[in-house]
Amino acid sequence: MLDLNIPDSDVTTSAYYSTLVPGLAINTTTRLHWWGGNYTIGKHGLFVNSSDAIAEYTAPRPRDSTNHTYILYLFEQLRGYVLPEEALDGTYYSQTAEARFNFTLAPIVKEVGEPVAATYFLSNNP
Repeated sequence: MLDLNIPDSDVTTSAYYSTLVPGLAINTTTRLHWWGGNYTIGKHGLFVNSSDAIAEYTAPRPRDSTNHTYILYLFEQLRGYVLPEEALDGTYYSQTAEARFNFTLAPIVKEVGEPVAATYFLSNNP
């Protein structure tokens, strides 16, 4: 689950601007809110998880009044899939800005392909 509308000023100074993962709007980037793996489809079509989260869930909590777009992606997990190094070393389990902001799906898409499903919702802080 990603937030695609994080103001870039929340993440970095202008010295790092060129390395930001682009968000949906101008001057925005991304934040990882949750990443789980090893799901199967169990009884009654429900997802069953057989492992801990790679990035523990953090609830949406926009600090500004703009709409934040939260997207949940579903990828097919190929047999033998190996997580990116940052996930293996527990980086994303931390809820800090350094661990979660400026997150890209590019290594995952490169390894397993495009998402098989996605959904989204909007949230703001009026």
